[in-house]
Order: sequence, then C-alpha cells, then structure tokens
Amino acid sequence: MPATVLPSAYIVGCMKQEDANLVLLKIDDKSKFEDSTTYIYAGTDPAAVHKPITIYKEKNANAYVVAGRYVGVTETHLKYKPLSEEEQKIVAEKLGSGKVIKFLTNTTA
Repeated sequence: MPATVLPSAYIVGCMKQEDANLVLLKIDDKSKFEDSTTYIYAGTDPAAVHKPITIYKEKNANAYVVAGRYVGVTETHLKYKPLSEEEQKIVAEKLGSGKVIKFLTNTTA
C-alpha cells in the first residue's frame, strides 16, 4: 500500500519577514504527537548527516507530520526549513508504505 502524502494544518499565518521561507509548528500543538521524535537523514551532500529532518508521529494514528530541518525557536513556535520535493520523496520512502505523511506548509488551513 503506498504512502499518502498530505499538507499539514499545523502551521501559522503570521511570520516575521526573516521567517518567510520557514514553516512553524506551535509548541502547544506538540501535545498532539507522541513523546518520541524521529529524525531522518536525507541528502547527497556530505553535510546532510548534520542536518536531520524532524518527524512527529500523531498519537493513536498511523500518520506522520514531517516538520523539516530545525532552525530555531520562538516563545510560541518551533521553526523549520521546509524540504525540497526530492527530500520529501526520500522521507516518504524511508517511512515506508501504508502511512499517512503530512508535510508542514507556510499556508494557513
């Protein structure tokens, strides 16, 4: 069974100018996910091993939210660099088939 890839609703609409190319996850929304966090390494450059991709598993579901590469935090949000289409494909392959995979976006739901 192939993986289902969806955009995620865990986003925020008001970002600072320097955060325009980042996606944000509300810290309060982390309670919707299991306590453990998964990290996947994807990329062809030698530095990729130092840039893990953060993935959260939703509680009581076979669904994953791929946040991206962590870049910082504010008082209310975690900041991530979104993945390229190629990186999204690699993550979907590594997570395996039969799972719902959502990627954080910087658009509001």
